Amino acid sequence: MSTQPVPVVGRPFARFAQQVGGLTADAALAGLRDGTLAGADLVPGQGLTEADRAALGAVRHRLADAGLYKTDPRNVLIADLVQTEWHHWRADLVLHPANAVLADRDNGTAHVPGMVELEACLQMAMAATERYLLPSRGDYAFTTKDLAIRFSSFLFPLPAAVELRADRADWPHHDVLAADLTAVIVQSGQTVAEMRFQARVFERAHFDSIETARARDAARATRTDLLEQR
Repeated sequence: MSTQPVPVVGRPFARFAQQVGGLTADAALAGLRDGTLAGADLVPGQGLTEADRAALGAVRHRLADAGLYKTDPRNVLIADLVQTEWHHWRADLVLHPANAVLADRDNGTAHVPGMVELEACLQMAMAATERYLLPSRGDYAFTTKDLAIRFSSFLFPLPAAVELRADRADWPHHDVLAADLTAVIVQSGQTVAEMRFQARVFERAHFDSIETARARDAARATRTDLLEQR
């Protein structure tokens, strides 16, 4: 049996497996059961369930659980979040095959959709902010004020990491955290995407008052516009 590493990916990335001589999870698990893959160097990639990873002998990931506004773990994209140095953090990218972005998407490509990268960077920022930048876990609302994203290369369904740096984090008001953040997705030692954005994190009561006032302004403007069109 060859010791060449063989990538194993979820069913949404069957095209990628075909392109590179890899395996889908179903094929890999079948090969392990019948012995044809005994001794193979299987490398778990993206699009795998926890059951797939367990069967492949892969390490179980600890999904982020703070600040993400997600109730379905299949939509959580970051795991094993750690602080690497002051205002720098790192997490593994983990993409479930039933993730909302993949659930109704099949454009015949083999790479990971850019919307996954965007969402992963946002989740990384939200989780790191709540865990490390806020004074305590509480009821806060995370918003994005400005955003710039650059894709340097395709992200493929192989192991990848999300790294975050807080370029600025201060409190212009006692109930508002202002943060300038840079997130990058790294695969095989190369940056494949970079996202720079300004975030504002509001204490919930303050946020609710702002949102309510602006919602009422928008509703009034819409009513006025509709009446003028009649």
